[in-house]
Amino acid sequence: MNNKQRLQEQLAKLNISNDEAKLYIELLEKPNTHLQLARATGVNRTKVYRLIEQLEKRGLVSRRTDDRGTFLVANDPNALEISLVVQEEKLRYQRNILSDIIPSLRSHFKDPKNPFTIQTYEGPEGLRQMQWHELQTKGDLLVFGNSTIEDMVADHYWAEKMRCRTAERGYRTREIYNEPNRLPDFTSNQEFLALYEARRVPEESLPVATPMVIYNNTVAIYQFTGEKRVGVEIVNEGFARTMRSIFELYWQSAEKIE
Repeated sequence: MNNKQRLQEQLAKLNISNDEAKLYIELLEKPNTHLQLARATGVNRTKVYRLIEQLEKRGLVSRRTDDRGTFLVANDPNALEISLVVQEEKLRYQRNILSDIIPSLRSHFKDPKNPFTIQTYEGPEGLRQMQWHELQTKGDLLVFGNSTIEDMVADHYWAEKMRCRTAERGYRTREIYNEPNRLPDFTSNQEFLALYEARRVPEESLPVATPMVIYNNTVAIYQFTGEKRVGVEIVNEGFARTMRSIFELYWQSAEKIE
């Protein structure tokens, strides 16, 4: 694999198609006309016009005119970072809007005739969706667990992202587990750790075999063995209140972890 092919693969991760990458890399080396680009890259000339227009909209390509005519010129690669910043701002705006409307949307989603709702999820994506729901926590997030977020979805980047979001929302996480001598060294996020507290209960008193999370009127249960990952959300105020009471009962007698 040559250097251009490697660059094309990397650009693909930035949502730049293979043909767009070919054109941009070619223009980084020297200015070209549409016809010259088509010949140099093997991309159909008609398609070149359309792709160049898209690259111009992204700020990656511009036009330069001199006495020889009009040429296409690649802009500084830093334009890629500007594009990402714009996308991040757009996502941040959309996330704020979503946070505002989620409570209303969920109130419409629930069936008042069936206050006991069970939702199942499968695979890492399903468990990520369950974890994302936890960001709606009001009050404390209560956890029975001998596992980390990484254990559940096998993705450290996602786990750290969730911890950042948790810290931003400002709710506390309290966890009960069995493992002896376990330390909170699963993350270096100090803002998250400032809101995290764990206590230990001996396995003979309370075997925590399956991670369980309690928040609002929801009890979320996670199960994973090897590649098999499934989860269940039980949405019921009475059941959540019962599980919360059980948690608090064990919390009072649990060993504090400094």
